[in-house]
Amino acid sequence: MASLQAIFWLVLAVAVLIGIPVMLVWTMIDYFRGKGSDRKGSGGLTAGVGAAMHELDRIMTRPSVEHQIETEHQTRPHEEDAGHD
Repeated sequence: MASLQAIFWLVLAVAVLIGIPVMLVWTMIDYFRGKGSDRKGSGGLTAGVGAAMHELDRIMTRPSVEHQIETEHQTRPHEEDAGHD
């Protein structure tokens, strides 16, 4: 007959090998089932990164001061103005 210690280790091994993965899957299903706005931490780091990328996109599409001055006061003539046929 098996000793109590062997039965204890067998039960513990089954709990670790089966119970923990089942709990992880259950937690993930429960997490993804809820709305994003209801999740804890939603709108934290990812919202900050998204806002920063949006701001960079807004800034980068604007012409810089150098480009504005260059188009207003051309220092070099355009290739079309060189008189080539």
